[in-house]
Amino acid sequence: MTRVILWICGGIVAFVAAFWAVTATADLALSAGVYGTPGTYKVESCYDTNTSRKNSDYDCYGDFIPDGGSADDAVYVHLEGTGHDYPDGTEFDARQGLEPQTIQRAGVRGVVGELWQVGFAVAILGWLAYLAIRPPKSGEPNRSPEPSRRERAADRAGGGVVVGVAVGVLGFVANIVESITS
Repeated sequence: MTRVILWICGGIVAFVAAFWAVTATADLALSAGVYGTPGTYKVESCYDTNTSRKNSDYDCYGDFIPDGGSADDAVYVHLEGTGHDYPDGTEFDARQGLEPQTIQRAGVRGVVGELWQVGFAVAILGWLAYLAIRPPKSGEPNRSPEPSRRERAADRAGGGVVVGVAVGVLGFVANIVESITS
C-alpha cells in the first residue's frame, strides 16, 4: 500500500514540477529574446503587498512601449511579485509575450531571474525519474560485470539531477548578487 501512495505522491510532484519547468522555460525564452515583442517597460509605481514587513513582495504598475512605438502604443501592465522595488520612472528593456499582459525583463537580468527556476525544476524531474528507473536493491550481486540498461538509464537521470542542481544554484546565486548590486 505504501508503494502505491509513494507512486501517487510522486506523480503529483512530477506534475507540479513539469508545470513549473514549462512555465519557467517559457519565461526564460521570453527574457532571452527567443520570441515576443521587444520594447521598454516604464515603472509608474511599486507597492509592497506583504503586510508583515518580513519578506517584501512588490507589485509594480507601468506602461510597456514596443520598440519603434509611441506613447499611443503603450500597454498598461501590472507586474505581480517582481521582487524589486523599482523607483518611480525606472525604465528597463522588456519583452511582451503572446498575451499583452505578459511582460518579462529582457537581457541578462531577466535570464538570471528565471534560470534558477528552470534548473531546480529539471533537477526535481530528474530525481523522480531516477527513483522510478533505478533497479530495486537485491541481496544478490549482478551476474554481469557490465551495468544493466536500467542501471545506465538511472545513472543518466542522476547526472541530469546534478546538472539541474548546478544550474539552479548558479542561477540562484547570480540572482541574489544581481539583487544586491542593483
